[in-house]
Amino acid sequence: MLRLILLLTLSSINMMAQGQHVSIPVGRIANHMFFGKQHGPIFEPGFKAYEPKKETIEQLKMHKKKLSFKCVLGFWCEDSKIHVPAFLKIMDAMGMGEEEYRMYGVDENKQAAFEGFNALRIEFVPTIIVYFEGNEIGRWVETPNKSLEEDLLHIVERHLNP
Repeated sequence: MLRLILLLTLSSINMMAQGQHVSIPVGRIANHMFFGKQHGPIFEPGFKAYEPKKETIEQLKMHKKKLSFKCVLGFWCEDSKIHVPAFLKIMDAMGMGEEEYRMYGVDENKQAAFEGFNALRIEFVPTIIVYFEGNEIGRWVETPNKSLEEDLLHIVERHLNP
């Protein structure tokens, strides 16, 4: 984890040293933006390095057809730079498509102008909202307790076994 943080920090410093302007996407974000020329140096190394726990992924996959997610992040936020690549890797490992999870960017005031944003009640980023059959069942916020995939599984299991 320390190596990942160091790599992300060095990438950000390198981009600043080269005088590159990095825009902050706000609103709905397509997945390819995390791997493109502008934001790839920030998110791609963490995506490649993260190894989700296979057993946990298999347990999540058992509920895949009933699950969907919304991830709200800040491209300026260090926690987002660390944990969003892990989330994307988990979604990839589960075989989830972009229609099954949505990514949304917010500005530094944690605001975005799109329909329904205020109803999400975002206070901290990243926030991953977990839906089961279209109903919100829980949220993962900022940092994992165990690992991101284990925390997401815990939200699902808590819903299934109250």
